[in-house]
Amino acid sequence: MDKIFTIAAREYKAAVRSKAFILTMLMMPIFSFGSILVQVVLEKVDVKEMKIAVVDRSEGGKLGEVLKQLVDENSEFKKQLTEATKKNPEIEKAAPQLKELVSMKMAIETIPPSKDDKESILQQRYELSQRVENGELDGFVEIGKEVYKPITKLAEEQPDDQIVKLRFKNAIEAAKFRFPAQFLLTEAVQVQRFNDKKLNAFEIKPLLAQVIVEPHSLVVKDKLTGELKEGKKGAQFVNLFLPAALIGLMFMVIMVGATPAMQGIVEEKSQRIAEVILGSVSPFQLMAGKLVGVIGVALTMASVYLLGGYFVAYRYGYADLLSPVLLFWFGFFLILALLIYGSLFIAVGAAAVDIKDTQSLMMPIMLIACIPLFALSKIISDPNGMIATVASFFPFGTPMIMVARQSVPPGVPLWQLLTSIVLVLMTTLLCVWAAGRIFRVGILMHGKGAKFGEMVKWIFRG
Repeated sequence: MDKIFTIAAREYKAAVRSKAFILTMLMMPIFSFGSILVQVVLEKVDVKEMKIAVVDRSEGGKLGEVLKQLVDENSEFKKQLTEATKKNPEIEKAAPQLKELVSMKMAIETIPPSKDDKESILQQRYELSQRVENGELDGFVEIGKEVYKPITKLAEEQPDDQIVKLRFKNAIEAAKFRFPAQFLLTEAVQVQRFNDKKLNAFEIKPLLAQVIVEPHSLVVKDKLTGELKEGKKGAQFVNLFLPAALIGLMFMVIMVGATPAMQGIVEEKSQRIAEVILGSVSPFQLMAGKLVGVIGVALTMASVYLLGGYFVAYRYGYADLLSPVLLFWFGFFLILALLIYGSLFIAVGAAAVDIKDTQSLMMPIMLIACIPLFALSKIISDPNGMIATVASFFPFGTPMIMVARQSVPPGVPLWQLLTSIVLVLMTTLLCVWAAGRIFRVGILMHGKGAKFGEMVKWIFRG
């Protein structure tokens, strides 16, 4: 046993002191938080002012002026809108487009409409399109002359005269402009429609305000105190994210922890280092030591990421979702998954002659490991459904799937949890035993890599 832990300590120190491990630990959070920071910074940096032309064919030509209020910092509309959203943040929840309205930086040029005949309209569209192509404009808007008429057909069947058309060279800029412009034009058109019917728009519009619908988690009872706890606002979105994050973390930790061990074995074989080591320890002790080292490296990595995740969750008030019970099950199933996949990776390393050999042998293992990722959408949408339940009893996917299901209230039924543990323990023992048989023969083999048929023979015949 001392020899196993000596080998494990050596493997652990070699791994955690390597530049690759340190970079992996640092780069993942840097990329994750860095991408968020870059997006926030870019949103606040004005790259350029969008130039948009508006051709208003509507009756009275007032809607073009309405769009101008989008970009005029001194317009009474924009001042009132900014003040209203500051005083009542719920306004933005009812109409998220308002945030875009307040922050837009654009210059709008009003273009007199051409004659109503088809050729004149097409010619004007072409001239404006050329200005867009030449970079004078970012795009142009064409408001149909019958836009005030109530819609009586599906959007696909609406006449051109009742549609507002956007023509932009850049699809992203078109999308950015479309929704806030649609919101504001809809408001203006609805007011005019009410006025046409001799109705007071300012009395009716408040009655048509959207109802605010917010997702909340279920009410639960504390198992220790029996106290009822109100569901948290927005927790359902976290419940969608958390299972995916736990599966992704476990998958990454397994791959990052076990792959270097496999590569190390191939290197030791090629340099005849393994033969020297086997003069002091048995093949099983060498394999067990490397396997324990893999577990140590993976647990270190998982602990760092979970600790960081806990602080983020605590910062936003969701720390209770990462409960000690969930963290225990994550650690427990992670160790079992590492024993399964770590032993398979080590067996592949022992059976291969060089890194190229490992690629073909690794393919089936990688496909099996990816099964929880393939079923992720069903696991998240229905954690206690038939697909998630059946997948939980597939031993090679059980660790990831069970942790994901445990993270979503009300959790996994006890009988399923116990059954899955028994299946995984049996699979773990089988994989470690089979890997030990392959390792014993393969570690001293040189010349050419083994095929699957040969590896099966080693398991049963030694």
